[in-house]
Amino acid sequence: MFLDPACIPCIVKQAYNSSNMFTKGNKKLQLKILKEVCFEIHSISSKNSAPYFSSKIQTIIEKYVGSTNLYGPIKEKNLKRIKRFYKFVKILIDESSDKLETAMRAAIIANTVDLGANPDFDLNYEINRISSSDIDLSALASFKKDLHKAKLILYIGDNYEEALFDKFLLNELKNINTVFAVRSRQVLNDITLDDAKRLNIHKICRVIESGSTIAGTDLNECTPEFLDLYKNADIVIAKGQGNYETLIDEKRSIYFLFKVKCEAIERKSGFPKGKGILLNNQNIKSQKSK
Repeated sequence: MFLDPACIPCIVKQAYNSSNMFTKGNKKLQLKILKEVCFEIHSISSKNSAPYFSSKIQTIIEKYVGSTNLYGPIKEKNLKRIKRFYKFVKILIDESSDKLETAMRAAIIANTVDLGANPDFDLNYEINRISSSDIDLSALASFKKDLHKAKLILYIGDNYEEALFDKFLLNELKNINTVFAVRSRQVLNDITLDDAKRLNIHKICRVIESGSTIAGTDLNECTPEFLDLYKNADIVIAKGQGNYETLIDEKRSIYFLFKVKCEAIERKSGFPKGKGILLNNQNIKSQKSK
């Protein structure tokens, strides 16, 4: 788990934005929500993470507004926005000399759609930079080497809308036994089992729930099935900043695919805000040990 002091004002800002969105201008209700979120922050510790608090914020808002599907309509609206680029990206991949690399670029670009850390995303801008140097794939050679030997891949999903582009990468991996893991609760715009079925991901590979109910992967919550796959998979791919924040300190090799969306992750990862990256935690550890 990773938590930077800089995460705290971001947590409050997210709580403000979310409460403002779902209370329909009810300032008194919004104040109650913010006060309760601040009370939760008072007990914050290094064992927590920003994704943990995203879940806390949502639980508090759900209590006050009486809904457990706050982001459902927003997710579907955003999916329509990303679908407009689907054919364009598919052509790019089909015509690419390195389909795996281009599919990976598409998956990273799609991580822009984040209602927690990046609610004001501009997907049109990002799609037009899919081939740019704003994506660091220096770990791609290592990934391809591991892929050549792999028999089992665990792909931990992130957001619902971006999973439409994850399908491009999953298709490039379909000759290997791949399992796609989703959240076990509707939190922010993260992908659930029903969401994955709506996107027909289950027609590409096996889909399971991880057991995690936060906007990341809390291994203490995860199911025995997920933990067994996590332990035994030849490759683990973790999509999105939330998965990075919750899994970065794990000992096993993990490939993280995400866009750097804040200064705290900029400092932690060593990549500037706005950068798309394929990052392997073992490479980070080996560099630090030199």
